[in-house]
Amino acid sequence: MRIAYILNDAAFFVSHRLPLALSVIEKGGDVLVITGKNINKVLENEAINLLEKNNISHKCCMFSQGFTNPLFEIFGLIQIIFFLILFKPTTVHSVTSKGNFMAAIAVNFIRKVKLILSVSGLGTMFTGKINLKKKIFLYIYKSILKISLFRLKYEIIFQNYDDFESFKSTIEIDPKTVKFVPGSGVDTNVMAPAKKQIKERNILLPARMLYEKGVNEFVEAARILKNNKVHGNFFLAGDTISVNPSAISKDRINSWVKEGVVIYLEHENDMKDLYKKMSIICLPSWREGFPKVLMEAASCGLPVITTDVPGCRHAIIENETGFLVPPKNSNALAKAIQTLFQDEDLREKMGKAGRLLALNKFDLKIIVPQIIKLYI
Repeated sequence: MRIAYILNDAAFFVSHRLPLALSVIEKGGDVLVITGKNINKVLENEAINLLEKNNISHKCCMFSQGFTNPLFEIFGLIQIIFFLILFKPTTVHSVTSKGNFMAAIAVNFIRKVKLILSVSGLGTMFTGKINLKKKIFLYIYKSILKISLFRLKYEIIFQNYDDFESFKSTIEIDPKTVKFVPGSGVDTNVMAPAKKQIKERNILLPARMLYEKGVNEFVEAARILKNNKVHGNFFLAGDTISVNPSAISKDRINSWVKEGVVIYLEHENDMKDLYKKMSIICLPSWREGFPKVLMEAASCGLPVITTDVPGCRHAIIENETGFLVPPKNSNALAKAIQTLFQDEDLREKMGKAGRLLALNKFDLKIIVPQIIKLYI
């Protein structure tokens, strides 16, 4: 196996796909990771260093996480084609809307190679408000992707059925090419329950600091509960540096901290230790693919509160491993948090059920072989 991965940045690859690449290497295969530029240079350099330590080749191209400069995007595409020709992959595996778009075009210039597209959520381009500019962009994106895939041998991995339904209504695809794999998996040996239960009421929202992750609703829910004298500690952990139009400014977060509503931990590298300090994990996102943080929470034996939207609803068992609330509804979120804050036995019961779910559905030993099978 000679597997080339194409995606936005190395940081995302390390956080979501590194175990997959290591499994390929363990089986005697070769791996090349091709990425664009990440505006968060600190996180990106840390990820690149980790790739080097694991003897994984990495090439950085000129394309960005967005579509800001057409010349950079075109030159970045040319670089991808060049690196693929030199590497001679047997399979190209792309992730994210941008990675899938670039890979679909590039693979047309490579002979005898299989393409695997991973749809890990539909992303900002397909969600949120649709204005004229976005309509034009979507039309161009869909048209080029459709033409690019026409002559290729490919398969598409979806993380949930809702994304498949949305995607097939956007781009015509052969159902025979579709595979379903629930997320990127979690190492249940590393992400294990804490030996000692936390007695404090600590709730964490671990995500990039974007409005579409439900951060504002989480803050408002915290404000509601504090005003009602419901005691607990509300934590945010995630990066603020992003080209996403939904990004929340550091000043806005600092204003919440100053108000005393939340505690901001910025980006955390050691999520395992952070989870051990929490009693509840919350992700009130507007839409997801299959959230890794919810798989990690389950593996760590923590109850979760998330939204009844694609991706999120698929990562829990409602009222058994956690609660589902309507998206963009701070009052419903506050009510669910209060219920778990005030019932320690329920938290423990849901946490144990979540751990069992992770062992049976989310473990890397279950997820990784499903994807490796597609490479062969």
